[in-house]
Amino acid sequence: MKNKPQVSIIIPNYNYSHFLEERFNSILNQSYDDYEIIFLDDASQDNSLELVNKKYRKYIHKLKVNQSNSGNPFIQWNRGVKLAEGSYLWIAEADDTCEPTFLEASVNILEKNPSIGLAYCLSVPINVDGKVIDSQFYQSYVQDLDSSRWLEDFFADGRHEVRQYLGCKNTITNVSGVLFRNDAYISSGYAPEEMRMCGDWMVYCKILYNWDIAFISQPLNYHRQHPVKHTQNSVLNLTYFEEFLKVQKYIKSTFSLNEDETKLAFYRFINEWDRLTVSSYGRIGLKKTISLALMGLKNYPKVNYYPKILKHLMVNILKSIESK
Repeated sequence: MKNKPQVSIIIPNYNYSHFLEERFNSILNQSYDDYEIIFLDDASQDNSLELVNKKYRKYIHKLKVNQSNSGNPFIQWNRGVKLAEGSYLWIAEADDTCEPTFLEASVNILEKNPSIGLAYCLSVPINVDGKVIDSQFYQSYVQDLDSSRWLEDFFADGRHEVRQYLGCKNTITNVSGVLFRNDAYISSGYAPEEMRMCGDWMVYCKILYNWDIAFISQPLNYHRQHPVKHTQNSVLNLTYFEEFLKVQKYIKSTFSLNEDETKLAFYRFINEWDRLTVSSYGRIGLKKTISLALMGLKNYPKVNYYPKILKHLMVNILKSIESK
């Protein structure tokens, strides 16, 4: 009887035929090869399936094709996990790529440390042509939390990680750079399928309530950046903010954040409000600016937060009605 693979590699795809050769080659060239490949196509309208069947079908252990698009990445994540036989899970998004040592480094950590529920590496953003956009992006992103912590490998207690860092912002910027322990993912209750934007952040926090975390400081993962209308719509119709505050509410209640930790989370919400009210995605507008202020007041009901929220309401009302 054939032994089960140690790693299940889940490739969720939707219209990414241009990147599939690079994605598959990055997997097939891994220095660690005890894995199965699960390919999930979410009703692509390009030639993804034709390409995969022609060049890579012999490497794929399970291939599932949706008849209609799910419109939700986390539904696809969960479908892949339910098909997985491996002890570890790698959700390798179809438009991303990686170094040949990603799996070897990540598996080594999980095998030696049974308390760790997920290990993640430094992720570097690349453009559609595969060129690095900013090699220092991640360090800039976490600069406000700690200027030196992510310069070296570390192991950390999961709950402490959420209270100090993930409670403020999602410090795991790309799921393709994560290796999950299968048991940890399943016992956390899977990714929330009612969410569309912040489900990754939520599932990391849910896992870390009962499991620990590891970080690999080497840049082993490359995260593709390209204009996405879905992101734009989610910002402008406030879906992103609703989900953002939902995660913050979950973290605050489940991890019992103290006042200082809650204040850090609050200022992260304020920063996102400032960043996205008027941004490259467009203008939220007057009514939605008021709605966003009410969402903030609901999630941060203590009187000491009111002045800051009301100040930002006035500032952003002015931004929202300025002429373009």
